[in-house]
Amino acid sequence: MNAQTRTTAAGALSAGLPKPLDLGNGLVVGSFGGDGSWLSLGAPHPVHGFVEMLAAPPFDEEQRGDPAAARRYREQLTEERFAFLHLDLPDEQVPERRADLDSEGRPVWRRTGRGWSCSATAWALPHQAALVQRYVIEATPDVRAVLRFGGRLDRSALAEITEVNPPAPLAVDSDVEVSPGELTVSAPVLATSARVAVHATAGRWMPDADGAAQWAITAGDGKPLEITVTVSLAPPPWPGDHLRTTAAAPRINQTDAPGTLEHIAAGAVRYVLGCTALDVGEGERTILTDHRLLPLSWTRDAYYQALLLLCAAPDDHGVTDVVAAHLRWLWGRGRTPGAPWMRSHLPDGRPKDLAVQADQQLYPLLELADYRRVTGQWPTGPGNGGTDAAQQWGELIAEVWQGLPRDGHDGLLAGAENPADDPSELPFTLSTQILYWHTASQLAPFSAELGLDTLRLAQTAQDLPGAITRAFTCEGPFGPQWAYETDGSGRHRLYHDANDLPTALAPAWGFCAPDDKQWTATMRFAFSPHNAGHVAGHYGGLGSAHTPGTWTLGDAQELAVARTMTDTARARAVLQRIGQVAGADGLLPETYHADSGQWLARHWFAWPAAVFGILHFGITGGGHNGWRI
Repeated sequence: MNAQTRTTAAGALSAGLPKPLDLGNGLVVGSFGGDGSWLSLGAPHPVHGFVEMLAAPPFDEEQRGDPAAARRYREQLTEERFAFLHLDLPDEQVPERRADLDSEGRPVWRRTGRGWSCSATAWALPHQAALVQRYVIEATPDVRAVLRFGGRLDRSALAEITEVNPPAPLAVDSDVEVSPGELTVSAPVLATSARVAVHATAGRWMPDADGAAQWAITAGDGKPLEITVTVSLAPPPWPGDHLRTTAAAPRINQTDAPGTLEHIAAGAVRYVLGCTALDVGEGERTILTDHRLLPLSWTRDAYYQALLLLCAAPDDHGVTDVVAAHLRWLWGRGRTPGAPWMRSHLPDGRPKDLAVQADQQLYPLLELADYRRVTGQWPTGPGNGGTDAAQQWGELIAEVWQGLPRDGHDGLLAGAENPADDPSELPFTLSTQILYWHTASQLAPFSAELGLDTLRLAQTAQDLPGAITRAFTCEGPFGPQWAYETDGSGRHRLYHDANDLPTALAPAWGFCAPDDKQWTATMRFAFSPHNAGHVAGHYGGLGSAHTPGTWTLGDAQELAVARTMTDTARARAVLQRIGQVAGADGLLPETYHADSGQWLARHWFAWPAAVFGILHFGITGGGHNGWRI
């Protein structure tokens, strides 16, 4: 099926947006261009991971493992010329397009042309896998509006920069049936269908070439033209499917202008609740890293998104229940008993990338402890558990804790991959050991309640700081500091990466004092040219060997460090920089250009905005720390 393609004077994405606008309700999620065009509509799939309706070309399977090819493909997913549904109007003044969010967080668009103006608003239907967009067109007589469709159903390509286990190729063909008021798109191999229903003052769907269709309407009587489009997606049901549920985003104060920290926090909460914390049946929710590029779950990314929800609305049961549902997924279908969590998992829980990272074995434990700390209770366990939730969780925790990859060097955790998904040069990573300490510290108060006294969690938390100091202390450019990695026998690697948040959060978690000399020297090194992860430029900061550019996760670390050191000027400079980079919806890329601030990688990425949201609400997992600028 050929996509309807167009070009605009503004390039790949118009209306001055650095990324498409996204909308979801926890059941289905869509992305829209700066002209209001529909770029995608997707949902989790119980067999194929994630499916979506789109018009962008498929990923070339022969280019698996080529980072440049993966980045080119990802860029295509943002381009309006590859929209599957678009409203054409004549002689449009493209530079005058505007796109933003209204006070309810709904995407809105405004377009103008010769003899007409058009406004559009989109929203999600509660408890239904459907999104709605309504166009209102004020036009002089004979202005003709044409709604054009040209899309297909497909499985998400999952094009990764660091490929480990790419999905097996799958040939998917879509069939389009056209009736006067509705298009039906079906993909038998996916057992999935989609519907595009239109309600308008006039017109009907008419078939076009190659499975495309159009709906035309002409102004004539002086009244506004109204077109309401409802697009729904129906993958096969999940095992034990039930009444599907959605969670409304809590109201977050946004008195400041777009781009500020509270605006980013509000956008992160909307994105997580609507687009990444997705219902997968049986009272379970996966939490994905994003909904378009990599609709996969890393326990690391998911933890910070879950913590964001607990920070944003600790007393809102509709929101905390989303975290409870994620814990059931994470410890149920998202885990193979007796086996570690893998690098990433599909929405149905199956492992996707078969690599083991030590820190990703800790985040599920920490998320569970945070849920108990915030809500005062344990969630119902996976499989609806037993009558005693604490006992069930205690047994699960004991199994994971006893299986942690401890080494003989003071019981430190060893791993073959670091938190950047890259191979470790030395087996022990600093940020993982700090996370290990933090997890033990957060679980220890509930040890008796969980029946875990034999694990000696409090003793582990007491012993680890000394062991970490002994293993990681080395000489750096600013005096004794902690190494990024060590072999535990005197070899050290000096480096710091944007993915290693626990190191920057160490004082906020209580691992060390804010004025600890080794921590301050480590952080001074991290944000200096001595660090290979440092990025120079007007918009420079902390990056990663993983992907070039300044990383927004590095900016989050710098904000945490500045606040810990009570360096108000530095904190404000970080906020000013990130405010200039943030999208209209408050979301952030993985990386941006150090000289221009232009987005470089991952136009969809939940983790960075979630971390900034956590810093905004002032909770980093150990309690309210009172951080405010």
